[in-house]
Amino acid sequence: MRGAMRTLIALCVLCLTAACGPTIGDACTLATECGSGATCINRSFAPGGYCSLGCSLGNAQSCPAGSVCIKDALGKNAPGCMRTCRQATDCRSAAYVCQFAKDSTSTVCIGPAGI
Repeated sequence: MRGAMRTLIALCVLCLTAACGPTIGDACTLATECGSGATCINRSFAPGGYCSLGCSLGNAQSCPAGSVCIKDALGKNAPGCMRTCRQATDCRSAAYVCQFAKDSTSTVCIGPAGI
C-alpha cells in the first residue's frame, strides 16, 4: 500500500510541475522566457513585456485556454494570443486594464494605451 501511495504522489507532483511554466500575458524581456514557440511582445501596449503566441484570426483553437487571438498583437498583420479578462484584477498588475482590443469582441489584459 505504501508503494502505491508513493507512486501516486510522485505522479501528482510530476503532473503539477509539467503544467507549470510561462503563460499568455506573463512578463518577459526575451522570447526565451516565454517557452517554446512563444514570443515576447515589447510594445507600448505591453508594459513589462507580454508572453504571446502567433495565432490564426477566426480560429478559437489557435490560442491556449484563457486567451484569444488579437489582430496586430505581434505587429502589423501579425495576430497574437492575449490573455482574456472580465475585470482589471484578472490582469497581472495595475499597469494593465481589461478592455477591448481593436477589432476584438473579447476583453483582454492590455496596457491603458490599447492596441
